[in-house]
Amino acid sequence: MKSKRKALSLAMAVSAAAVTVLGVAPVAHAEARETCPTWANDCAVFYYNSGLSGSRTAFTDDGVANLAGYTFLSPGSGKGQAVKNNAASFWNASVDHVATVFFNSNYSGACDTFAPLADADKLARTYNENASFDFNRNGTNCYKWN
Repeated sequence: MKSKRKALSLAMAVSAAAVTVLGVAPVAHAEARETCPTWANDCAVFYYNSGLSGSRTAFTDDGVANLAGYTFLSPGSGKGQAVKNNAASFWNASVDHVATVFFNSNYSGACDTFAPLADADKLARTYNENASFDFNRNGTNCYKWN
């Protein structure tokens, strides 16, 4: 009986440790989708072509420090191509927050900054050289879109 209790105690301790290690809250991250959902407070849309056309990918909730691994999702020219260094135009669909697209990963380098609901038919400083973006992050040497 004593060995059963000891085994049960050990099993519960191991389970509790696993929950502690694995149950850590995930880091917030942007969710990529074809379009901006109506419930999203912040949404940024990258387009493969100029003129807000071609395939697009919308990111909700948070910025992305490195766009590598994300692809254009909607039907149209560029579908399946990498978003990183391939976006020609952009729309900040956020009603309340500024969005900034950066030339380099980790929010650095030349940039295009967008007022809420502003868009660009052709990105000025990050045309086909876009590696990260974020909401409410200021950059230096940014082209301002109103």
